[in-house]
Amino acid sequence: MDFTEVETRVKVIVLYQIDADINNAARPHKMIYQGREIVFTELGLYHPTKRGQRMVHVFDMSDDESDYRLEFDAERLSWTLVAITSAN
Repeated sequence: MDFTEVETRVKVIVLYQIDADINNAARPHKMIYQGREIVFTELGLYHPTKRGQRMVHVFDMSDDESDYRLEFDAERLSWTLVAITSAN
């Protein structure tokens, strides 16, 4: 497995589900990274965490080829692609 630390801001489209529980109400649907559109097929893990006073929501997503760790900073309203893991 190849692990690549990225730490860069990305554009993310999020889907909201009205009838879902709080942990599944909002989740990344796709992102734009290096000019490519990556559509997520699976949510592996979600957890909120604190960074100092800021709340950060961590999502581990997959597109069936690679896994992506995304963080949403709830104070700054920004998305960061933290890392990519591919099966190569």
